[in-house]
Amino acid sequence: MISGAQQTLFLPFEHEIFDMPEEGASFLACGIAADRSLDASWKSVLTCLQPQRPDFLALQREGFKAVPRLEGNESFDGGLLLLGKHRGRNEAWLAEILARVKPGGTIIVSGDKKLGIDSFRKMATGIAEIEDRMSKNHAVAFWFRRPADIPDEQLAGLKPAHNLVDALYYTQPGMFSSNAVDRGSALLVPYMKDILFGNVADYGAGWGYLSAQALAHAPKLERLDLYEADYESLQAARENLKHAEKPVEFHWFDLTKEAVTGIYDTVIMNPPFHEGRATDVSLGQSFITAAARRLKTGGRLLLVANRQLPYEAVLKGSFRVVNLLKDEGGFKVIEARK
Repeated sequence: MISGAQQTLFLPFEHEIFDMPEEGASFLACGIAADRSLDASWKSVLTCLQPQRPDFLALQREGFKAVPRLEGNESFDGGLLLLGKHRGRNEAWLAEILARVKPGGTIIVSGDKKLGIDSFRKMATGIAEIEDRMSKNHAVAFWFRRPADIPDEQLAGLKPAHNLVDALYYTQPGMFSSNAVDRGSALLVPYMKDILFGNVADYGAGWGYLSAQALAHAPKLERLDLYEADYESLQAARENLKHAEKPVEFHWFDLTKEAVTGIYDTVIMNPPFHEGRATDVSLGQSFITAAARRLKTGGRLLLVANRQLPYEAVLKGSFRVVNLLKDEGGFKVIEARK
């Protein structure tokens, strides 16, 4: 379902405030999802920066050019920014657009009123004069022209500094638990030594905390595969595990849609349970089902989840044995055996 903020992002063109881009023009679009209702001519115009694997794949299926990260020095005639829920990543995307859109190029920003679009607009007034704004679909869009000169330090100031969690782990805003180790994940670690063995997979690996702990505390681990849908989180995991002494592979992957080919002795996970701002328990349930498909007979799943999430039914339907190992602080740690 396309958000109201994304619909509002394209309204200045639909209302003819701006002409549709001419053939051969190029726009950089950050954060948008696939949208069949868009004028088909946008497919030849947009380069969509989208690090989330499900949205990236959907954009490609609809015929849009999508990339998880911009490389090289490509420039664009205009820019579109759809604000997401993560402060820091939004600002970094604005910096990317400002660095790559040609002077005088149109830049349009849209966001849900509840996600701070008004404060973002006020911040943008320190960069350029806002030409106008419009409000619809519980969202606001505003636009301006890319100034001819933007000091390098102003662009650098938009980009959030990376975090160093526990003085060890590189993270950035926009990643799950980017400021501190997740309390649930920490509860899982003491069980790794006795449960993890052989070929191990980390489903929804994030910036690599559970994988790093598995490498440190599970002596029977032989090799490790990380699966993560957020491209930037996976790159952080590469950095955090670059000194691993056992074989490690990194997979930018949508576990809810793409089929894993590896076979594993053990899977660890702290599965996601949000789609946007709404709780979606089917995400974690699909992770559990995906793990059951690729575990050997006798293989083991070790997971942590918020206590209230109803995973027990799908666990009991997919595994021979299900054991609650810990129930503490609003979290449950569960072992399941195939």
